[in-house]
Amino acid sequence: MFKLPVAASISLLALGFATAASAQGRCDGDFQMVNGSWVATRYCQRAAAERVARADHEHITHHTVRQGDETPEEFCRWHNAEIETYSYCASYND
Repeated sequence: MFKLPVAASISLLALGFATAASAQGRCDGDFQMVNGSWVATRYCQRAAAERVARADHEHITHHTVRQGDETPEEFCRWHNAEIETYSYCASYND
């Protein structure tokens, strides 16, 4: 008796989570598709920098707790000349 309303509620809830998870969009380097145009976004710049950090077994964070954690300033001190991180590190360069 209650199976149909419960199943419908769960389906709509799952659909809402799937839509929210894909709402950020995809990145191609520093650029994100926004309303049909590629726009440089801070989100994609950070994602590119985090990919470089993971490749070096590092983690970018504002609160360093573990070994391998680096603040954005520390990360950019060592990676500012790399093409993948240049735009992310532009605001941290002296």
